[in-house]
Amino acid sequence: RIFSNKIPVDYETAKVAGDFNLDPLVPALNGGEDYELLFTIPLDMYDKAEKMSNVKVIGHITPAESGYYLIGEGGSEIELRARGWTEAE
Repeated sequence: RIFSNKIPVDYETAKVAGDFNLDPLVPALNGGEDYELLFTIPLDMYDKAEKMSNVKVIGHITPAESGYYLIGEGGSEIELRARGWTEAE
């Protein structure tokens, strides 16, 4: 689960998205020229990670069979699907 209000969006990305009448989350989730390193940690390290100024907690891991969702305002769920490059199976 990824929470939409926790995803960091660069100022320039938001500005250009606005110029093209796009939700800034679209390029933030699907772009490829700028990025931030993602990693997972055990749940018992959450409090420590959240206190680190250079770490942003954007969601949590769920079982694969639960699917992949973006959680919006009010708890709405939008299924996430790869839009960029994916490896052929």
